[in-house]
Amino acid sequence: MSRYLLAVLTGLLLPVLGAAQCLTTLQPNPPFVPPIQYPPSAPASGTFWFGTDELWTALDIDGKWKMGDYGKGTVYRTKLVFWARGFDTCKELEPKLILTGKRLDGEAPSIAVAHANAVFVPGKPGMMPPGIMTGVDVPAAGCWEFTAHYRGHTLTFVVSVEP
Repeated sequence: MSRYLLAVLTGLLLPVLGAAQCLTTLQPNPPFVPPIQYPPSAPASGTFWFGTDELWTALDIDGKWKMGDYGKGTVYRTKLVFWARGFDTCKELEPKLILTGKRLDGEAPSIAVAHANAVFVPGKPGMMPPGIMTGVDVPAAGCWEFTAHYRGHTLTFVVSVEP
């Protein structure tokens, strides 16, 4: 009977303990507000701006990326948009942004993405200047630290990747 109880408790607590170990990036207090030509709040509800005046992105308030499975449990795919002071789509159609990632709570191959595109994010006309989009394939669910590198600036954040 005690083995059964232990198995049930382990099954119930393990997901909670695993999720609690991923210290995802929290919204700063006071919140980050991008330069004046950008909207003061992030483009989607449930997100917040994160970064510096030189490089920033929007992150989910709950710290989770709920991602679609693109490889039968082996790859999770998402697109990330970054903004940078002075970014000009006329001069840089393929921005030299590099994104790296490493899993913090287990084994998984590291990530390095060196391709990005200029994009326009939908919203009210004239409200959202163009951004820099890159796609990333995450090889496993778990706790991940990502770092974006652009024009000598870096931006690091932690998210929980969940199927």
